[in-house]
Amino acid sequence: MKKKFLNTILGFVLIGLSVSCTKDFEEINKDPNNPADPNTELLISNVIRQIGNQGNGIAGWAKDIYPQYMAEIQYTNESRFQNKFYDFSAYYNGPLLDAQTILNLNSDPATANLPYVQKGGSTDNQIGVSRILKAFFYLHMTDRWGMLPYSEALKGKEVLTPKFDTQKDIYASLLKELKEAAAQLKPGEALNGDILFQGNVSKWIKWANSLRMVAAIHLADVDPNLAKAEFASAYAAGAIASNADNAVFAYLNDANNQNPLYNNYFVGKRTDYAVSEKMIGTLEDLEDPRLPVYAEKVVQGGGYKGMPYGLANADDDLNQETVSLIGKKFTAQNYGLPITTYAQIQFMLAEAAFRGWGTGDAATFYRKGIEASMQQQGVTAPASYYTQSGVAYSAANGLKLIITQKWLANYQANGYESWVDWRRTGFPELHPGPAPLSIDKKIPVRQAYPNTEAGLNGKNYEAAVAAQGPDELNTRLWWDTK
Repeated sequence: MKKKFLNTILGFVLIGLSVSCTKDFEEINKDPNNPADPNTELLISNVIRQIGNQGNGIAGWAKDIYPQYMAEIQYTNESRFQNKFYDFSAYYNGPLLDAQTILNLNSDPATANLPYVQKGGSTDNQIGVSRILKAFFYLHMTDRWGMLPYSEALKGKEVLTPKFDTQKDIYASLLKELKEAAAQLKPGEALNGDILFQGNVSKWIKWANSLRMVAAIHLADVDPNLAKAEFASAYAAGAIASNADNAVFAYLNDANNQNPLYNNYFVGKRTDYAVSEKMIGTLEDLEDPRLPVYAEKVVQGGGYKGMPYGLANADDDLNQETVSLIGKKFTAQNYGLPITTYAQIQFMLAEAAFRGWGTGDAATFYRKGIEASMQQQGVTAPASYYTQSGVAYSAANGLKLIITQKWLANYQANGYESWVDWRRTGFPELHPGPAPLSIDKKIPVRQAYPNTEAGLNGKNYEAAVAAQGPDELNTRLWWDTK
């Protein structure tokens, strides 16, 4: 009887499926993740939104762990470099794919003038902004992994197993993309969905030129002639010229778009991270007025105490009440995450001048960089700050001073850029904690490819490893000559 009942129910289900297949097949089988009419205005917003995403933006914890802005209080695995593999698939399936979709729709005469494509603004502005965003994400990615699927990537079914391009070739393409994109943008035309600069196309041009300066300075040791030429060209084209031009990703007072640190501190109530001993010590040594902004005083006893970096085990005496937590400005739900800033531009100009690239006076740019950072944090340094040992500019220690102050200015911003600076210059002087788990017991100089790449794109993965070196944390990237 029970078997007969189940057979009857199954029959009704099959009849229902049969009717559905002949009557509403097209409606039921629509893919909600691939709408037939993608709204480019929403796609632009979504690409930008991924910049602040903890998983596939620049807000991942490693950005602050590697350059030692933060140290872990309880679970110290990240600051001991236990994790070797980092996944880049979310970049390809998220912001890069969306940006490529915008480019494809606007580049095809058959779709460029359709209403849902025009929602994003003028064709030139949509293409230009998408090229800039793609370049930004690829620059971020290649500086973490090195060789990447690039020229054959984002082609869908046409190329399922893309080759890995060399970092040299990727950089050459990114410099070209940023230059051409900046020239393509039209300030007098519409740009919609822009949650970074609110449709201010002139600021996009400045950001593109600034990113080209960033990419160029990375090549200062591996290809100084190219670096100098591209840096000068980008600066002459017009870069970020004040804090008002800063590229800042604004989190919202909204659970779906809030600061990851707010989520950690106040929603999850975990306070896994504190300001590192290295950061607190540097600020205290310089009597830096940014200290009370960057860090909170300890609950027990007052004053500031940095968290030791990379301990093997949690220490009961080191907790959220005995070490300095991250300043409230940076843990606010709607914190604005700096991506590229005026201070950063000034420090790059100082470095270029130090290298003899003819951009001006290194000491002047260096001072402007510090002042821009102080202004950004709402503090003013006394005149004595700039004349003290450890801050006063000298050509003999020029690079160390410039990069150390740049490191201080980049706190709770794009920390991955500080990791790049440390790898290519050796500054600031950072050391692994007492119990590193990396293969050579040192701070990583790259991240390993995701495990899935060897299985899904094995031939090209093996070719990349053969060309670049072992898929390990201690394999130096092309531009890393130190």
